[in-house]
Amino acid sequence: MITKLYLHNFKCFQKLALEFAPLTLLSGINSTGKSSLLQSLLLLRQSHQHPVIRLKGELTDAGQAYDAFCAEAEDEKMVFELHTNDHAPLTWEYAFESSGDKSAFVTVLMPEPTEELALFNHHFHYLSADRWGPRLTTPLSDDAIRQGNLAKDGRYTIHYLIENGNQPLQNSDIPLREEQAGKTLLRQVQSWLGEISPGTRIAIQAIKNADIGTIGFSFEREGSIDSPTFRATHVGFGLSYTLPIIVALLSLPKDGLVLLENPEAHLHPKGQTQMGKLMAQVAAAGTQVIVETHSDHILEGIQLAVFEGQLKPEQTCFHYFDFDEQGLVKKATPKINEQGRLDNWPSGFFDESINNLAALASRRRRERRKAMSGGQ
Repeated sequence: MITKLYLHNFKCFQKLALEFAPLTLLSGINSTGKSSLLQSLLLLRQSHQHPVIRLKGELTDAGQAYDAFCAEAEDEKMVFELHTNDHAPLTWEYAFESSGDKSAFVTVLMPEPTEELALFNHHFHYLSADRWGPRLTTPLSDDAIRQGNLAKDGRYTIHYLIENGNQPLQNSDIPLREEQAGKTLLRQVQSWLGEISPGTRIAIQAIKNADIGTIGFSFEREGSIDSPTFRATHVGFGLSYTLPIIVALLSLPKDGLVLLENPEAHLHPKGQTQMGKLMAQVAAAGTQVIVETHSDHILEGIQLAVFEGQLKPEQTCFHYFDFDEQGLVKKATPKINEQGRLDNWPSGFFDESINNLAALASRRRRERRKAMSGGQ
């Protein structure tokens, strides 16, 4: 499991040391480096077993060398240092060379390949904010499925379920949401989807001679006739965006790693809270989850999971990024206690609802005082 990341001269981070836990949540205002943090891990993965850093690859595109190198750098080196609970620190160092309009990184130091770490093996999923979305069909890829690859946009999720859905969960410590639902991946995915979006059922099918898969959605309603099965294009974005996340979280073994961007996209608030609870249960079972999110409801789901004893406080880590008075990125790391409460609440950390309610209450008080004084 990743326990700490040190960055030197990468993007907006001149120097940064960041702690990780089984469940790590990254939040903050826009353009403070949250996506860059995930991108640093993705760069290490797609550069693994290559002699140079691959800025452009199948997982992420960091642009040209001058895009990746910190504009405020005080020296000409870029360093990534990764700490885990099983290995000595792993260090990558690159020299930044620039001449005119040309720039490049030259490898100075690289660690030996470490296949035991999930970041560098098949026990890994990454889902970007730009996911596959509703389509009439989805592609099939035997090569991707053999590597356990959903694709960063989740396009191979249906094929993954077709091939692996009848297998038991690889991480047997993940609590079954419903015992009667069964222990297989597909049944548990189905059960969690129905929790996050109540009553939802899925039907998947492969058309192998056309290399495509299909998915349909139906809806169970208490006291009424169940709906027919609808195409994905007829039920909106929420279900198609959510399904790959559930599969990614439930499909890995212990010591796996899931990186998620904006899992709350197109999902209603109750579903976001349940998603937070699912992340908490998966992390407590030993699959590391690192999430970039703007959702206070996902945070609340994690807090509830801690309060209910599903996740220990020390298994969580929350980082909030903002700008200081000089315009430089700063970080706050509130801690959670056994009651699910944070020890401090940084300004801007999911407090917009509180601020808005306070503004509304203040306006109502002014209007009442004005009315009582006869409008004067």
